[in-house]
Amino acid sequence: MDEFYEAFGERVRKARAAQGLNQQELGSAVGLNRTSISNIEKGRQRVALHMLFEFAAVLRVEPESLLPAPDGRSDVLDELPEDARGWAQSVLANAEKEASRG
Repeated sequence: MDEFYEAFGERVRKARAAQGLNQQELGSAVGLNRTSISNIEKGRQRVALHMLFEFAAVLRVEPESLLPAPDGRSDVLDELPEDARGWAQSVLANAEKEASRG
């Protein structure tokens, strides 16, 4: 379970950096202090489910983009910039549809 929270924290950290926010600014926006944000990003502090939506709204990402893959594998799409992920996901979805028709 610790690996899950470490991966979640890493995703929060990347999304925070992409928005140009520091830990204090993110904490203020979601109602937590800077120390809590630091602990969350390091996987040391668990996050209540409703906070997933708070983080996503402030970070301007979809909530599921902050969640690690269930099997622990890293998603190749994680390496893409946030604004390119949606496009890549739609291309992959269309390719899967075409492959299932064939």
